[in-house]
Amino acid sequence: MKALGILILLLGVGFVGFQYAYPPVADYFGLEKPKPQTVEVKQPELVAVEPPKPMKVEPKPEPPKPEPPKPEPMPTPPPMMAGLGAELKKPDADGFLTPDFPPIEQVVKNWTEIPKSAFPRPIKLMKNVEFMAEINGNKFGSKMTAGGIATAIGQNGENLTVAPTPTSPARATVSVDDTDLKAVLTDVYERWKVDRTAMLKRQFLFAQNSASNAKATAASSPAVATRGDKPVKNAEGTYDILLASMKAGQVTEITPTNIKKWGDAALEKIDEKEYWTIIVDYTTKTMFGDFDTQAQARVFGGKVEKWIYTGSGEVVP
Repeated sequence: MKALGILILLLGVGFVGFQYAYPPVADYFGLEKPKPQTVEVKQPELVAVEPPKPMKVEPKPEPPKPEPPKPEPMPTPPPMMAGLGAELKKPDADGFLTPDFPPIEQVVKNWTEIPKSAFPRPIKLMKNVEFMAEINGNKFGSKMTAGGIATAIGQNGENLTVAPTPTSPARATVSVDDTDLKAVLTDVYERWKVDRTAMLKRQFLFAQNSASNAKATAASSPAVATRGDKPVKNAEGTYDILLASMKAGQVTEITPTNIKKWGDAALEKIDEKEYWTIIVDYTTKTMFGDFDTQAQARVFGGKVEKWIYTGSGEVVP
């Protein structure tokens, strides 16, 4: 350890001696002095660096939007009969279109307004009923058990006024549902629809035959167009000759107010007589409400000779 210290000391002395003793000696002997070396530190050249250009980001293509689902086509509803909700039917072989009738619940307004023409009518009672009658100020009562046959006299809302017999003065009030009146009238209505359909078809065929008859008559009587006795419609579209017939009471069921359509006058040969015939459409009252029907006025000799139901050929009262 001591030797290491001496060595370091000698090195230090030698370095100092060289720094201070060597220059005079070098000058004396003409030796080249060591030149201190300088290190040139070059400044780095500044190079203008362009800022990085923003990268052009191509927009990502949007995925194709799915097409909205096409709405399913609505099924075309079948054609409807006006106001009746039934499918349009085809005419029969004669060209007649069977009519559609409203359900009986609609006719009787859900059984709250049964037509007055439905009374009196026999009905079966579904519960025991007590009838009361007043004779000379004295009240008398009688009973009828369920299953008995009474007579419905009229209606008051949802209740019926019933009597034990058609001629009895005794009365009782029962609910429509406590009788079989609904079933009775439904059966009557179904049979009435069949009869009315048959009558309407007869009217249809009558009108066809009348038109054919008029055509044949015109063909056989060339002077039809020049006849001066043809009934002519007045300014209101009616016929004065028919109005006079109604006013005279020749027909009571048909009035100017219930006629809905006045047909054209046609010359027909009927029972070897040439009549001017006019078909009118009018409204008539039936047991199940007001319905359209037809009648034919037959004019001969300048006046209405008679009115005929086109459905039956009977004379209209």
